[in-house]
Amino acid sequence: MATAAIWPVLPSANSLPFVPALSPFVAIGSLLGTRAFHALTWLGLTVGIVTLARHRFFCRWICPVGLCVDGASRLGRRLGRQTIRAPLLGRWIVWLTLGGALLGYPFLLWLDPLAIFANVPFLARQSPKSGMWLPAIGFPAIVMLSIIWPRTWCERICPLGAIQDMLVRWRRTLHSIIGGKGETHKKSIVDPRIARRTVLGIAAGAVWAWVARPVIANTSSPLRPPGARDESQFCGVCTRCGNCLRVCPSGVIERDVGQNGWANLFTPVLRFENDYCREDCVRCTEVCPSGAIVRLSLKQKMGIQIGLPYVDMNMCLLGDDRECSVCKRWCPYDAIRYVFSETEYTLKPQIDPQKCTGCGACEAACPTKPQKAIVVLSRAMHI
Repeated sequence: MATAAIWPVLPSANSLPFVPALSPFVAIGSLLGTRAFHALTWLGLTVGIVTLARHRFFCRWICPVGLCVDGASRLGRRLGRQTIRAPLLGRWIVWLTLGGALLGYPFLLWLDPLAIFANVPFLARQSPKSGMWLPAIGFPAIVMLSIIWPRTWCERICPLGAIQDMLVRWRRTLHSIIGGKGETHKKSIVDPRIARRTVLGIAAGAVWAWVARPVIANTSSPLRPPGARDESQFCGVCTRCGNCLRVCPSGVIERDVGQNGWANLFTPVLRFENDYCREDCVRCTEVCPSGAIVRLSLKQKMGIQIGLPYVDMNMCLLGDDRECSVCKRWCPYDAIRYVFSETEYTLKPQIDPQKCTGCGACEAACPTKPQKAIVVLSRAMHI
């Protein structure tokens, strides 16, 4: 089911979010991180509820990564490879993420295997845009790891598997406490070592989120898709699944490949060199599985300001006493007019911030090369 949903030939755009949204790890992390119940949260929570009754049911019968890892592990065993006794990193990933989520920054959601798997079609896409395919390397890496050390990913690293184990353990503990089956039985289920590690992991995640959020908010200011959450929260909630990139009809959503710091790596950013964010499109807001991009109607989108244009009169044709009215003609919101500048003694584009949404139509249409005379910047860059 998940494989068919992301296959680049078969699916419709509406099937894309169902892949990472099936993960209870994503559902619980985004629910705690955003303090909101999103349209797709129920999918992951439903899987989590099923897990309470059928341990690892999702891993065995639905998860496409689990299917591929099983095959890779069998191949590894035939080649004489053995499973290694690695630490249970999956639990720590879950604890750290849930701890960060308590402060609105579940910063390891992108390690969810379904979010990684959702990037696989980018390996087959012939795209000139740099970095589009880079996160897709994660899935072949998981497969190779499973060949070299069979079952290591599923049993030791995968946070989706780990949170299913934890849900079952919590159910048994709660059942033991409510059932009152005796102190000895309770101790056998509530392992003090696990309890200490849980508290330590959650506390470490919360401390990291408390330190990281203000730093990220003050050091990065990329242009985000309409409906994106505040920058101090967006990088933590975003799963880097690539859904928004795939459904954008104008192709203006790209991956950040390090331009805005490592915290923003592979998150979606907007580039308006060749096209703009269409006024009749809200597709990216409909396919986000974690709520990093809030679902919007067309009417709500009109009230969102992505950024504001900045005009460099040293590059603008009007500043060189040449005729040009491209940016005004292409603006779909009639937010640009020309005024005469007494200081520069020339016509100058003036942006009406009350009308402008920062859609990038003016930047895409600007004829100056190689750099654009008018570019859309985030509001933080204008302060």
